[in-house]
Amino acid sequence: MVDDATRKAKVLIEALPFLKRFHHQFMIVKLGGEAIEDPVVLDSLLTDLVWLEQVGVSPVLVHGAGKSITRAMEQAGLPVTFHQGRRVTDAATMRIVAREVERVNAHIVARLFDLGGAAIGMCPPRHPAVTGKVLDPGLGLVGQPIAIDRERIVRYATRGLIPIVPPLSVDADGQVMNTNADDIALAVATGMKAEKLVFCSSVPGVLTDPKDPATRLSSLTDVDVRRLVANGTIQGGMIPKVESCLGALEAGVRKIHIVGAGMPHALLLEIFTAEGIGTELHLAPHP
Repeated sequence: MVDDATRKAKVLIEALPFLKRFHHQFMIVKLGGEAIEDPVVLDSLLTDLVWLEQVGVSPVLVHGAGKSITRAMEQAGLPVTFHQGRRVTDAATMRIVAREVERVNAHIVARLFDLGGAAIGMCPPRHPAVTGKVLDPGLGLVGQPIAIDRERIVRYATRGLIPIVPPLSVDADGQVMNTNADDIALAVATGMKAEKLVFCSSVPGVLTDPKDPATRLSSLTDVDVRRLVANGTIQGGMIPKVESCLGALEAGVRKIHIVGAGMPHALLLEIFTAEGIGTELHLAPHP
C-alpha cells in the first residue's frame, strides 16, 4: 500500500514542471471519428480534458464525425464519394453532415458534463468558430479555414468551459461548409498561437515501419520530417498531415503531438511524462 502511494506521489511530482509550464496556456486537441465511436476511448480522453482544465490548462477540443456521416448517408441511400481524401458534399449531403456533426458535438458536450467538466458546443450558426471559403467548387460545400473567432474561443476557454469545435466552417454569406477536422484543428491552433496541438488518432505516432508500433519516433524536428518524407519513411496519408503540422509550427504553434487515441489516458501520458507515448514535432533550433 505504501509503495503504491509512493509511486502515485512520484507521478504527481514528475508532472509538476509540466503543469507550471502549461498553466494558463491553450492546448488544442483533435479527436477523430473512430475514437468518438468507442465510448471507453472517448471517456478516457474527455476525462483527461476535464483534468487539464481543472489544473489550469485551457483545452480546446476539435472533433471529427466521418464515420457517423458515412453511416447516415448510407442509411439515406446517398452515394458516398471522396476525392483526394475530401468528402464530395452536395446540398443533400451537407444537410446530413450538419445534422450528424451537431449530434456528435452535443454528445461530447453532454459526456464532459457527466464526467464533471463543463463545455460549450461551437456549432454554427449559434456559436460559429471558424470562417472559411470554398476549397474546390468540384467538391461542393467543402470549406477551407481562413480565420477563427479567437475572441469567442478565448472568452469561453478562460471561463471554465471547454470549447468543442466541430468540423464546420462558415463563409461570408453564412453558408455552412463541411471542413476537414485536421484543417480546423490546425487553423484553431495557429490562430490561438497554442502551446500545444495534439492529434489523437488511430496511429501511435510517426513510425519508421507502419506495421510495427515499436518503430515509433518519439521526437522529430522540421528538418527530420522533411528528410523522412524525402527518403520515403513517411508516406501516404501521413505526408499531408505532417506537412500541415510544419506549417502550424512555422506559424507559431510551439509543439505538435501525434498519439494513439486507444491508449488509456494517452493525452496525459504524452504531455505530462518525460518519455511520452507518441511523436512530438517541433522546429529545429536556429543556428
